[in-house]
Amino acid sequence: MKSIRTLAIILLCWSSAVQAQGGKAFLKEGDAFRKEGQLEKALEKYDLAVSVDPKLVKAFQARAEVNEMLGKKQEVARDRKHIALLVPEEATFAATAAMAYLEIDSPAVARRMAEIALTTDAKNMLALQAKTRACLKLGDLDCATAASDAAINLKGTTDTYYLHGLVRTATRDYETAEADLDRVIEWNHLYEPAYVAQAEVQLLRYERYSAPTMQMRTLEKAIEKCRLALELNPQSTDALFWRSKAYAYQKEYAKAIDDISRCMALGRTDRAVYYQRALYYHGFGQHQNAVNDLNKILVENPKDVPVLLLRAECKEANLDMEGALKDLETAQKAMQGDVAYGVEDRKRIEEARTRIAHQVFEMNRESDAPRLTVVEPFSKDSVALVSASLNYLKVTGHILDKSLLKAITVNGATAEYDREEKDPQFFANVPWGPNDKEIVVQAVDVYDNLTSVVLKVERSEGVPPTIALTSPSVGDDRVVSIEAGKESVFVEGKVSDGSPIRLIAVNGVNASYAPDQMNPDFSIKVEVKDKDRFTVRAEDQFGNSTDQVFTLVRRTAAVAVVPPKTTSSTTVATPTPSSSRTGTTWIIHIENSNYRNFPAVQSSGSEASKMQKAFANYSVSKTINKKNLTKEQLDRFFNIELRDLVRTNKVSTILVWYSGHGKSVGGKAYWVPIDARKDDIYSYFNYGSLKAQMQNYSESVDKTVVVSDAAGSDASFYELTR
Repeated sequence: MKSIRTLAIILLCWSSAVQAQGGKAFLKEGDAFRKEGQLEKALEKYDLAVSVDPKLVKAFQARAEVNEMLGKKQEVARDRKHIALLVPEEATFAATAAMAYLEIDSPAVARRMAEIALTTDAKNMLALQAKTRACLKLGDLDCATAASDAAINLKGTTDTYYLHGLVRTATRDYETAEADLDRVIEWNHLYEPAYVAQAEVQLLRYERYSAPTMQMRTLEKAIEKCRLALELNPQSTDALFWRSKAYAYQKEYAKAIDDISRCMALGRTDRAVYYQRALYYHGFGQHQNAVNDLNKILVENPKDVPVLLLRAECKEANLDMEGALKDLETAQKAMQGDVAYGVEDRKRIEEARTRIAHQVFEMNRESDAPRLTVVEPFSKDSVALVSASLNYLKVTGHILDKSLLKAITVNGATAEYDREEKDPQFFANVPWGPNDKEIVVQAVDVYDNLTSVVLKVERSEGVPPTIALTSPSVGDDRVVSIEAGKESVFVEGKVSDGSPIRLIAVNGVNASYAPDQMNPDFSIKVEVKDKDRFTVRAEDQFGNSTDQVFTLVRRTAAVAVVPPKTTSSTTVATPTPSSSRTGTTWIIHIENSNYRNFPAVQSSGSEASKMQKAFANYSVSKTINKKNLTKEQLDRFFNIELRDLVRTNKVSTILVWYSGHGKSVGGKAYWVPIDARKDDIYSYFNYGSLKAQMQNYSESVDKTVVVSDAAGSDASFYELTR
């Protein structure tokens, strides 16, 4: 037993020696590559060195130095931190790591590393300076003051006095800050950051002074300090930034814009420079340029309240009142729960919002009455045929108006509609008695323009439609038997009635049927997972309806019986059905270009290649091209023609590609038929449910794809259709 323990110790020591020797060998190879300038290869060797020997400090140091040459600041910081943890007794390592984390804008980590260094050596100058800078970035002015005081007490140098001046500036002790920075420049007149810091102090003094003479002196000093800094470093973005602010205070907006634009051209494109340039453009009367800069900030942070408020001012100055109002409303929502904004701030914004809303209201005032169309019940020559059996009458329609609507009523009852949408659809379900003779629909907009439609009513037959299922098979008790575990059932049937059918739906989902045929066939794929029934509803054009409930019964899965093994030497292979299936794939290309009320769409020669790229994963059997379809032709093609073709040819995958004009209204996307009218949303083709509709064509259909390569009239259309 003792000999085994001794052998284990010897093996462990031998393994450690080999490991150390391997790490040093890789380190040596890395140093050779580094000497030859092959830095990437050197990095590979240093990586191997630290993986073989994770405690090889020299390998971490070498890798950090090479990464620093390559500009990989994140990797440098990680290696510096690792070294500091490996050698905690050496304060300089932790201080160096702190400076590395300041380089990658991680002040919290930098502060921790600086404190680790100061725990070992309280007089480590690099650690004190790193802690001062980190605390300044974190806004902990007490910490920054203590660290900067300790550094300057340890040794007064240009660096310690410079940092002391920055801290005093942050604590608003401008006299001490100016004295500290003057001393830095007195000792070293080439210390460029000190000139920039002096300019910042002068601008802060400008904001404190109220006397015009004192204000002008501070601005002149700030401009002069920035000029001296730029003589030392013509590419100093900080000097350009602060000088631009001084010019703006002097109302020299052209010079301010020039400086801040140079600053951006030199690579500084953070929020501060875009916001400052927007302020200058706004002051210079170039409000749209200001909006453009503010848009870039809001892409990154759409809830930036100061930016939203400034953009609202710019839009108001640019007479974009609706845009200004929207920005103010967004700012109000973003301010909710933010303690940084007090009651006065919220009151001021609410007053501005109310004022602009009133201006928008008055600017948009018009006297045109709404255009009202009743879709249901069906009417002809202002006479509607209504079933004699109804106790409640469903009334639907749509309204076109330039303004939002105040109210829609049907026989005095308030109808339902989207109050935020222009040109809304409306719906009402009103009591209907045997003595009711007319339907009165009224709409009034926010400017009190009124329109009214009166329909005389004639009583029609009250016989509801009859529903007959043809697939799957169903008994007299309306019980449908399906396989256990089946998640969907393809339902087919027929609806019979003496009047045209306006609705066939299963569980509230519209089925596929030909609306212009009497006694139409219908089909739909019904999801039956976790369900024990489904309901088929049919309505004729007079409102007579039938609801039939069908019960689902799942058949018990067959139990496989394994025959006993035989001793026969002959084995017969029994073929098993394949679970995979192959199907037919069709592409439907709808190409609308020759418009009557819209600009013509120039056909692109790359259309075929775009389709081919989009559908590259499919093996296409047939492509159907349809050009310049009207609204009626689009409805008929997708409701009847394509359905019949899919059923006849057992198509399994339908790929639809549309090219032509597109339109988005009320958050919904539409295709534009060639006969569509610009002011009538109901002349567009709403393809929102097209994929689901095609799934109901036939049981063979298992995949549908719709691509809308449409030329939208507004920026949101692309997002809605892709």
